[in-house]
Amino acid sequence: MLLLTFRTGESLYAVDARQVVEVVPRVGVRRVPHAPDYVLGMLSYRGRVFPVVDFARLAGAPPSRDALSTRLIVAEFTVPGAEGRRIGILAESVNQVIEAKAGQVVLPGMDLDEAPYLGRMIQLEEGLVQLVKPERMLPDRLQESLYGDHAESAR
Repeated sequence: MLLLTFRTGESLYAVDARQVVEVVPRVGVRRVPHAPDYVLGMLSYRGRVFPVVDFARLAGAPPSRDALSTRLIVAEFTVPGAEGRRIGILAESVNQVIEAKAGQVVLPGMDLDEAPYLGRMIQLEEGLVQLVKPERMLPDRLQESLYGDHAESAR
């Protein structure tokens, strides 16, 4: 499996490259009043509107630095009964694609209520890498609001 890696503080994380649509420089977003601080806002990009999350804030660290290697990972995922969704993940040191093999998985998954977006832990030469699940970065109710799941029922 190919992984796109990034850092938050000293920790290394990755997104499955099959979920990555593209990686772009940091861009401006439209803020959403009263959204959690890790939700930077909504982005209109290439004909789609989707939320952008600062991964560092989501993980409980200080906000992502404004650096050349800080990028926006546009990831796509599916939800039963809905079309493919996109989410922007603002992250630091987005600069490497690494191949991981099944035998390198040292922890098959985590089940933390506070961090449902954390997945498998993989041992690579670069160190331990935690896989991130874009589809679990936003709580269900927040996803419903930001993706407009109730738009039809509100009319």
